[in-house]
Parts: sequence; structure tokens; C-alpha cells
Amino acid sequence: MTVELVKAIKEAENKAEAMIRDAQQVARQTIKDAEEKADSLYRNVISEAEQKAKEQIKKAEEEAKEETKPIFEKQQEVIARLKDESLKRMPEAVELLRDKVVNTDADN
Repeated sequence: MTVELVKAIKEAENKAEAMIRDAQQVARQTIKDAEEKADSLYRNVISEAEQKAKEQIKKAEEEAKEETKPIFEKQQEVIARLKDESLKRMPEAVELLRDKVVNTDADN
């Protein structure tokens, strides 16, 4: 009976060790799966955040463009007006320069 008892204990120990190994393997696989899932979720969150940031930047640029459009148009009008005024005064400027050149040559 002692031999049978030792065999039964040995079998129980072997089963317990196998169960521990199986549980450790399951635990390692569970951890690996969780890490992969966490990594995938992290990459998705980062990707979504980057996309939202790009969209917000684009929206802000469009809003800024719309806000500055009237200012830009007004400056274009001012530039056009200054060009027109300067072109109207061009003959007068040419005459003044010509007179200075002629007078400078006459003085020498």
C-alpha cells in the first residue's frame, strides 16, 4: 500500500506541476495578448489624435484666411490706389529730373 500511496502522491505532484506549467503558459499568453492589444490601442489613439490635430490646424488656417481676407483686399486696394497716383505723377517726376539734369549740365 505504501508503494501505491507514493505513486498516487507522485502522480498528484506531476499533475500539479503540469497544471502550474499550463497556468503559467496561459498567463504568459494572456499578458502577451494584452500587451499587443494595448499597443494596438495606443497606435490607434495616436493616429486619431494626429488626424484630429491636422483637421484642427486646417480649420484654423481656413478661419485665419477668412478673417484676413478683408484686410488683404483692403491692402490690395491701397496698393492699386498708390500705383495709380504714382503713375499720374510720373510725368511730373520725369520733368523734375530732366530739369535737374539740364540745370546740372548747364552749371558745368
